[in-house]
Amino acid sequence: MAYAKIIDIDDPGYFRLKSIDQSQLKQFLKNPADWAYHRLNDDHKPTDAMKFGTAFHAYLLGTSDVVSLPEGESFRSKDNQKWRADQLEAGNIIVSYNDMQLLKRMKEGIEQTSLMPEYPDYMEIIEQGTKEQCIEWKDRQTGLMLKAKPDLIPAGTDYLVDLKTAQKADAESFAKEVINYGYHIQTVFYRAAVAACKPDAFDRGPKAPSTMQFWVFEKTDACDWQPFSISDDNPITNLAATSIRQALLGIALMVKKAKEEGYAENTPDPVDAAAKYALRHGFNKKVKEVSFQNWQLLTAENMLCDLAS
Repeated sequence: MAYAKIIDIDDPGYFRLKSIDQSQLKQFLKNPADWAYHRLNDDHKPTDAMKFGTAFHAYLLGTSDVVSLPEGESFRSKDNQKWRADQLEAGNIIVSYNDMQLLKRMKEGIEQTSLMPEYPDYMEIIEQGTKEQCIEWKDRQTGLMLKAKPDLIPAGTDYLVDLKTAQKADAESFAKEVINYGYHIQTVFYRAAVAACKPDAFDRGPKAPSTMQFWVFEKTDACDWQPFSISDDNPITNLAATSIRQALLGIALMVKKAKEEGYAENTPDPVDAAAKYALRHGFNKKVKEVSFQNWQLLTAENMLCDLAS
């Protein structure tokens, strides 16, 4: 059995790896052509929400220094411009003063929870675990190379941890986000990544991870937070595993078709060739009659009744 490779690499290096990550699988499931465009065109600037997410992970996990100017100051002065250049050169993450206060409240919240005897020492779990470790492995069925970078692999446990921010951290709201953002797919994918590593990796024991914990922090004044889990006996995990397999088989089929149609001739990476094939073909362009579910017809009928009344 060939074990997964554990690679020490920064974020830019990780994104340059040609292997397929869980985000690509979710894009492929939504629309193969959109997946193909994102894979072939690295021209997407991070949004403000994505930038905050990067700072949030770095600040809580301690993987990079996160800094800000004092309150009321800006980068108009030469001194502050030099400070910014120095911070960027050092690899530090710069955020606004307000975002820095938000991050501090989030970290203070989990630090306070860690001191309560009825809860685990979450800060100790972070300190002793493996943070943002790149894992690369081969899918046995398709031969496709995969990659993952879990937020936190705790030592001596059978679970993984992913950090999330949200407007609401209650159970109902997070369940909706799991479906909307494919966190169930992320769960099964990351568990597979760690399970593919050598049994003695990460000081966590030989048992494959059975659970993914999500530590969800509200982006509110109080910055309250709570942990959730998706375990291997949760019904959503079977759906996630099926979705992952469908996506991998779909990409593998496009690799085959791309080779047959000549897309691979000048494209060394077979998945890039598959992406070119997917981008060229896209949706079936034959005209299709629109079909409606009964509930949609009922909604339209009720709208008509409301207009008539």
